[in-house]
Amino acid sequence: MRPDDRDLPSRVTQALKAAGWSPRRRVDVSDWESALAPEGFAMHDAARAFLTEFGGLAVPVSGAGRDYARIGVRLDPVLCLGQKKWFDSLDATTAGDLYPLGEEHDGHASLAMDVAGTIHLLFNDQVKRIGPGATGLARLLEGEDAPGQD
Repeated sequence: MRPDDRDLPSRVTQALKAAGWSPRRRVDVSDWESALAPEGFAMHDAARAFLTEFGGLAVPVSGAGRDYARIGVRLDPVLCLGQKKWFDSLDATTAGDLYPLGEEHDGHASLAMDVAGTIHLLFNDQVKRIGPGATGLARLLEGEDAPGQD
């Protein structure tokens, strides 16, 4: 949870606010948790905190970014129903216990968060580390690589 939006780039803040976000936004995550639990997903604290603030937002950004095209997001964990086995197969390349956050806006890749609070972009057998929480979200929306990545 962040007290305000001053640590987000202005273009990201504008896109998030247009999607319905505000710095004090809080949503109930219990429906997502209940829908995904029977599949074996257990919502950890990092995912709970992130989804409480950003869950339910659809942010359809596009265009040139800093390192690649800007990536819009749909932050709805139930978009990942049916993917538990696939998520588990990718855990070895992350901090483990990936929890679904939603999808890239066009649905070509899934978004997940590990127990350390890092967002990952998942596509086929590839896992791209994006960054922690709001910073990771901003990197997606800005088309920016995490430090140390190509």
